Amino acid sequence: MNDLHTLAARTPGLPCRTTDPDMWFSNYPIDRYRAARFCASCPLLAACREYGVQTRQEWGVWGGVDLTAVETYCGSERGHRMHRRAGEMPCVPCAEAHAVLVEKRRRKRLAEEHAKGGTVRGYDIHLQLEEPACAACRAARREESARRRAGALRGRGQPRTASVASRAAEPATGAPAGAQPLALTA
Repeated sequence: MNDLHTLAARTPGLPCRTTDPDMWFSNYPIDRYRAARFCASCPLLAACREYGVQTRQEWGVWGGVDLTAVETYCGSERGHRMHRRAGEMPCVPCAEAHAVLVEKRRRKRLAEEHAKGGTVRGYDIHLQLEEPACAACRAARREESARRRAGALRGRGQPRTASVASRAAEPATGAPAGAQPLALTA
């Protein structure tokens, strides 16, 4: 496969070649933002992004991703999102920052569920937080399970009504003339 430089030399009309190339490596974030938007129409978008990530470029816009900003925000939730947009696994500081944010959101939601007196959703959040569920959330989960079991058992063992049984014996609409109905087993 050709490397990025060879592909870029052979491909006419690339945005980084037809506009101000300094924009891609500007000291001003607004210029790099504009450059990243120009990349959207580039036929080498994926190859350029892959090159920037694989060669660990720390400065500039590569394939529509401002890798300068990724380095600037590393260790934050924004850095985590930027890693994901760049198609790479987040670094340890960014992954930790994301985990802290997720746990904070879950704890806030859990407090809302506890304010309702404990809910099935609260039970699920306890599990996501890898902690034992409180008594109120466990009780809500038991009640929900009992309701589902009661609903699933309802109707079992009861004979089918005559109208349902007679409809099952009729050939389906659109069946060829003389088609025999299938025998249904209970």
